Amino acid sequence: MFGLFKKKAPEETSLQKRLRDLKLRKISYVDTDFEEFARLMRSDVKNWLKLKPVNYYAIKREYIMGSVYTSPDYSENYVSFERYEQERRTDKSDIYAVDFELLSKALAKVGIIITRSDESEPIQ
Repeated sequence: MFGLFKKKAPEETSLQKRLRDLKLRKISYVDTDFEEFARLMRSDVKNWLKLKPVNYYAIKREYIMGSVYTSPDYSENYVSFERYEQERRTDKSDIYAVDFELLSKALAKVGIIITRSDESEPIQ
């Protein structure tokens, strides 16, 4: 009888299923107006670079958590954002596909340097 009142979990999309197979990195950013940021991201994903990374332990109450999903060869990359307040998620963005160049710049801001295998050879 109690099963009648149980909420059903929403079905996963094919993209959400695909994300489970990719490598995940979580990055904390300084809190900003999340609705405005989400609107800017829908118009151009390069707005990701406007966020300022912050050490998780330096954050007291409010922050934005970026989830970066990458394939091993960086041919497939996605990012999504969630806003947290008092350690509870208060808002969530869409999932955005990003190219290697943008991913490289965004991860470099937090000290993660990535290269593709075909770019690893030194230029002479």
